[in-house]
Amino acid sequence: MRISGAFVLGAIMGAAVVWLWGREMEVYLEDRTRGVRTKAAEAVRAVAEKAGKVLDRGGEVLHRADEFLQDTKEHVSEAVREGQGAIRPAPASREA
Repeated sequence: MRISGAFVLGAIMGAAVVWLWGREMEVYLEDRTRGVRTKAAEAVRAVAEKAGKVLDRGGEVLHRADEFLQDTKEHVSEAVREGQGAIRPAPASREA
């Protein structure tokens, strides 16, 4: 038997097995993997909680950084105004 014939025969046999015992295999696999699926679901929940906490902390950090930048902007603006006042020449006095 050639390779292509063996492949076709294997596909037909696999389809027959699934058709005849598919439901039994599904029940068996559900029972055998229940613990693994439960652990995986718990792990996904734990990751979601941790990600939420990290993102919340990130939001707090960004809020504090924004406040810091606003304070810095005010200080820089004030320093610029004071510097302009210090270097601006006094108005020339008019003598008659």
